[in-house]
Amino acid sequence: MRLCTLAPVLRLTSLVLVLGLSMQAAHAKDVVILTADPIDQRGQPLPLKLADKLFEFIEREENLQIQQQRSPWPRAMQAAENGEGVLYGVSKTKEREKIFRFSLPIQSKYMFLVTRSDAQFRFNTVADLKGKTIGIPRGFSYGDRFDAMKDNLFKVEVDNYAPLSRIYKLLFRRMDAGLFGEVNKDPRVLENRLQVLRDENEGSSSPFADVRLTVLPKPLLIDTIHFAVRADKDDGIIDRLNAAILKARKAGLLEEIR
Repeated sequence: MRLCTLAPVLRLTSLVLVLGLSMQAAHAKDVVILTADPIDQRGQPLPLKLADKLFEFIEREENLQIQQQRSPWPRAMQAAENGEGVLYGVSKTKEREKIFRFSLPIQSKYMFLVTRSDAQFRFNTVADLKGKTIGIPRGFSYGDRFDAMKDNLFKVEVDNYAPLSRIYKLLFRRMDAGLFGEVNKDPRVLENRLQVLRDENEGSSSPFADVRLTVLPKPLLIDTIHFAVRADKDDGIIDRLNAAILKARKAGLLEEIR
């Protein structure tokens, strides 16, 4: 008898839980996240696996429904300035802080200089870059210190977001060094990653098969990346993203998505 009596109660409880979850999902806040749109040498989009993993965590923890919009970085930056969404992966500068409200740091990146192995140079201080040409992605800034140095101490060669573009400009001696980010402070990790990328995209008949890339051991700078939204468009989303970032740190997720 007791089992028969409890059965309707259990069914009702299950129904309430289902309805509760459905109502929660129905009230999930929509948010547009603006990201870069890296492509391979054939012009095909490259997956943003690390960002996607973080976005899934944020959706789950903060009851958000994220709509990711990929575009070339300058266009994503312009869209953020227009108030069209939250920008992901942006560095702080004084000029940007006049426009945007920034989240807590998502990750720190070591910005390394990469050269041809047969064209290395000594790098201990920024003075060693005098007269050099350094390659960076178009539209990117790496903080006020970097912005103060470029075009004054060294020249900048800009190209698209994809690392392969800088790699081949290095190989063709269009620049003295390319700037590449890596969350691991060991330069050998970046060196191996770039070599794997070359191996995946170069044939055995490549004229550069015998030319290796070398990551100079000392990073040029340590950069932090953030979410950012135009200040007058912040309806509380940065606070919610900050809460998710803290949870992700505690869960070890930000270490996993290196």
